[in-house]
Order: sequence, then C-alpha cells, then structure tokens
Amino acid sequence: MADVLIKSVETGHSFGPYDVTISPERSASYNQAVGGDESPDYGISLAPMMTVAAALTELIEDLGLFSEGLQTVHAGQEASWIRSINVGEQITATGTLASSSMRRGSKFATVKVEYTDADGSKVGDSSTTIIVSGVET
Repeated sequence: MADVLIKSVETGHSFGPYDVTISPERSASYNQAVGGDESPDYGISLAPMMTVAAALTELIEDLGLFSEGLQTVHAGQEASWIRSINVGEQITATGTLASSSMRRGSKFATVKVEYTDADGSKVGDSSTTIIVSGVET
C-alpha cells in the first residue's frame, strides 16, 4: 500500500492544483441527488457547495482517507465566494494544510482551499476541518 499522506503531512503542505470544473451533466446529477422543491434555482450558476465538494473529492484521495483502518469525520466546512461560478466554467482549486495536530489519538487537520477562474482571478475560498482516527504518530 502506498504511503498514507495524512499520517505524515505537515502544516504548509500544498495540494493540487485540481481542475474542479463542473460539467452540465455533473451539475444535473448533483442537483437531482440533493435538490428538492425547496432548493433554489441557480440558473446557469452552480450551487455554491458543488465546487467545494469537487475539491474535497480530490483532497480525500490525496490524503489517503479511504485507507484501511482510518476513520474520518468531516468536522467543519466554511466557504466564501467573491462571485458565482457558472456551470462549465473552468475553475482550479489549490489547497494548503493550514493546521494539523494530534489530540487523544486522533489527527485534527484543516485544509484551506483557494478557487481561481481561467484568468487566474480568485473567485472564492473554503476551509475544511477533519478528524482522523487510526493514524499512528
């Protein structure tokens, strides 16, 4: 098994860049899975958390969170946007491990992610906190 990054990663580590562009098909699938009559109609824009979810998918893989013996809790999520993102718009996510500490046998880690458009302009950012047990020190 390859090294599980969450076990050795240090604060300041960079992740990505990830292409988190959401295709029309992926947008429709997401909306069908989580939408309902009470969900707002975003028109040609994405539901705000879709881009965050796409970045998290990449981070989970890179950190090795599906490795045998690890149990992970998604403990917190924050996001802020400068502007809306349209379906199909090219977006890149770049992450940085902002904090990492061991407490009572579990690793607490926070990853901050910046989202940029095709011109390199920042469109938003997010912060994700996870708690991982099964990580040896």
